[in-house]
Amino acid sequence: MIRTRVCASAVALAFSLAAAAQEAPVDDYDVIYAPAMIAPEATSAVLTEIATTAEREVAVGDYGVVITREQGSETWQQAAVPTSVFLTSVDFANDTIGWAAGHHGVILRTIDGGQTWQRQLDGFDYIELQLSYYKQRVAELEAELASADLVPEREAELEFLLDDALFRLDNANFAKEEGPTKPFLDVLALSENEVLVSGAYGALLYTDDAGESWQILDDRVENPDAFHLNAIQNLGDFVFLAGESGLLFRSDDRGATWETLESPYYGSFFGMYVDQLERLWVYGLRGNIFMSEDKGDSFTQLKLEDPVNINAAIDAPDNGLYFVGNAGVVAYLSENGKLVEHTHDSGAALTDLVIDGNGDLTFVGQRGVLSMPSRALTEKE
Repeated sequence: MIRTRVCASAVALAFSLAAAAQEAPVDDYDVIYAPAMIAPEATSAVLTEIATTAEREVAVGDYGVVITREQGSETWQQAAVPTSVFLTSVDFANDTIGWAAGHHGVILRTIDGGQTWQRQLDGFDYIELQLSYYKQRVAELEAELASADLVPEREAELEFLLDDALFRLDNANFAKEEGPTKPFLDVLALSENEVLVSGAYGALLYTDDAGESWQILDDRVENPDAFHLNAIQNLGDFVFLAGESGLLFRSDDRGATWETLESPYYGSFFGMYVDQLERLWVYGLRGNIFMSEDKGDSFTQLKLEDPVNINAAIDAPDNGLYFVGNAGVVAYLSENGKLVEHTHDSGAALTDLVIDGNGDLTFVGQRGVLSMPSRALTEKE
């Protein structure tokens, strides 16, 4: 993975549009297949995430907008994208191969560093994947329940799993009737071939063949209420998931199996980040930020003065960190633990950020691309 920052992909912004999408007629899915329009003001569109490779910065957002900027340049170019859906997340496995995900179950892939994109999956494909998987899962569980000599504990477990699989199958059948409305919210490129995608209502997908095929992992995490899974992050083979209602999960085998972590907070988490010291950060509602030095076994809290949603974090020089959130909030945490807050002049919701070659900050969010000299924060320390 090129960048280690993973945020909620503007969860609040994404779901304001998702709610509207769920009210659309069943056949109103032209945005899935309509190419993104090339727009002179693309840098002012709502943008959700920005990724950095050795060659360029790549930002994604509303109306299928993807913009790129070569390292050292001030000029943004809009990429060719075969969809107009709201894109929520982007991540790169290396300098050329990357993925983006968004509304209506769309997953895109690039092999040229973000300049052009190909659609690999859409919501109709996703529904068919769910139907196929849960029909097979139900049949397997029913067959095992029908076998002889089950101990009571195993029988009770199987009955629970069967109820869950039937519930998910019913939801997939309902989705087939209503149409694909579920947005994906985060994408994590573990390698050129391995990718994880999380999303609304407990969606979790995995590929180990660069997106040629996708596997349903929804039922591998303990999420019976189908809460949204907003963010994915990894530290080597360890992968972490964060979501609504303080949900936190950890896998030690690159997403094959999951355990539920004891959460330090029961509000929604919007993002996760592993910093240069290999500390895990999770953050979200009302300025709540938590840090773990033991891969999620325990957490300590950092709370901003301004109780606004925190959306993203990246490393700062000298083992520090930058955080951004709603209402233009930008915060700098120094190595010695001093926290400095600043409000960007725009006052806009900031959903992600990168550090430019000159050390200044570039943000994306509610008002597109914005910037700020990093010294505005470090000089306050």
